[in-house]
Amino acid sequence: MVLSVLQAFAKKLLRVKALDCSTEESRLSRCLNTFDLVALGVGSTLGAGVYVLAGAVARDNAGPAIVLSFLIAALASVMAGLCYAEFGARVPRTGSAYLYSYVTVGELWAFITGWNLILSYIIGEEVKNPQRAIPIGIVSSLLICFMAYFCVSAALTVMMPYYLLDKNSPLPVAFKYVGWDGATYAVAVGSLCALSTSLLGSMFPLPRIIFSMACDGLLFSSLSRLSERKTPIVSTVMAGLLSAVMAFLFDLKDLVDLMSIGTLLAYTLVAACVLVLRYQPEQPSVNVQYQIARSQDDTEPDSISESSSNYLAKAQDDCTLKNLLYPKNTEPSRLSGFTVNVCTSVIGVLVCVFCIVAVQGAFQVWSLVILGILASVCLLFTLVIWRQPESKTKLSFKVPLLPFLPVLSMFINVYLMMQLDKGTWLRFAIWMAVGFIIYFGYGIRNSSEAALASSSTEEDNSFGTGKPVCKEKGPPTPEKEAFLTHCVDANEEDSDS
Repeated sequence: MVLSVLQAFAKKLLRVKALDCSTEESRLSRCLNTFDLVALGVGSTLGAGVYVLAGAVARDNAGPAIVLSFLIAALASVMAGLCYAEFGARVPRTGSAYLYSYVTVGELWAFITGWNLILSYIIGEEVKNPQRAIPIGIVSSLLICFMAYFCVSAALTVMMPYYLLDKNSPLPVAFKYVGWDGATYAVAVGSLCALSTSLLGSMFPLPRIIFSMACDGLLFSSLSRLSERKTPIVSTVMAGLLSAVMAFLFDLKDLVDLMSIGTLLAYTLVAACVLVLRYQPEQPSVNVQYQIARSQDDTEPDSISESSSNYLAKAQDDCTLKNLLYPKNTEPSRLSGFTVNVCTSVIGVLVCVFCIVAVQGAFQVWSLVILGILASVCLLFTLVIWRQPESKTKLSFKVPLLPFLPVLSMFINVYLMMQLDKGTWLRFAIWMAVGFIIYFGYGIRNSSEAALASSSTEEDNSFGTGKPVCKEKGPPTPEKEAFLTHCVDANEEDSDS
């Protein structure tokens, strides 16, 4: 009894979102092209980081090596961006990493991703031709932002000694130091425009993340209301209030650190999801998959066919070291998919332990020994994943160098997270605790997928009555109406005969 309850609860946490490609793609107005996406990414990123944080980080933390710090950050962002681009290519709908996680890996991970995206304001929604625009927009905006950060930080450390940089206004002070007093006015105007643009740019994606989660029932339904112009007016007001409260309670450094840990966690989840999905067996469309999964949930354990039992027994017999390193199949199978799932989970744990030991142990002998062992074991599991057959599904974009690039992305992201102080981790734990209270108190019961699952009994009962099983939003097209009418007439004739 307890096992069945736990199994049902686990299914709720891992249920995926069923997309209906026959319905309208988005309730919001799709208005962004590739150039708009690049401009939005650059405008929302080049703000306080260039005009304020570059000087503060150079003076207190990195010194002249700040250019290397931005290089590492750009490398982590590019690798995460590539993984994000493959996510976008897998799901033929506009949306953020929240939607892609919901469709592919399950509800709990989607909520964690979306809840952390609220901290980091990552976007890919309302884009025309997302499969092409998202990869180009991500890579282009990241390259532009990296060059801007790199050049500004290099100029600051060249113009004056890094220990003399001003924390609050490094650029004007640096220009005064070299005798260019007139440039301070241009910097002041530029910083005012950049900070305003960054503020407005952040207010574009944040309401849409809240809106998407509210539409799915994971957040309160009142946040999903739209105005007459198809803009999420309620979630926009809530996002503004949330931003104002956060800015009032924390200083700039605390906000940046909190945003960084949310972004890095979302990057890590995306990299792990891409690594898992590439080695899964071919799946039917999302709607068909949902119907199959629902019918399997309604099936009693005693009704498992003999072929399924034979398959499970055969899978256990085939789970040997030889078959793991030298699989016979050229296409992904259930065994290879399960192997990758286990290996990815183990790698995630090993990466976390490795980063904790690396940060806390420094270069002590015991630390180096443990790091060597952890790195060897992590490499072994990565090689096991590498030996598994990849999916041959045609995508508009695929992450290169699998599985090494996603694993490296996970390592860099987690390592950067471990560099943050205890105060940031405490604030992040409070943020996640609030999120879990909302999810387990409201979202898990009011999820749209939970409503679909609860209505499955009614739909199954209507299967033999001549009534259509699928529920559609809005009136059907004439072709669909004629088809359904023909099906009903045929069922009535069969019943009469």
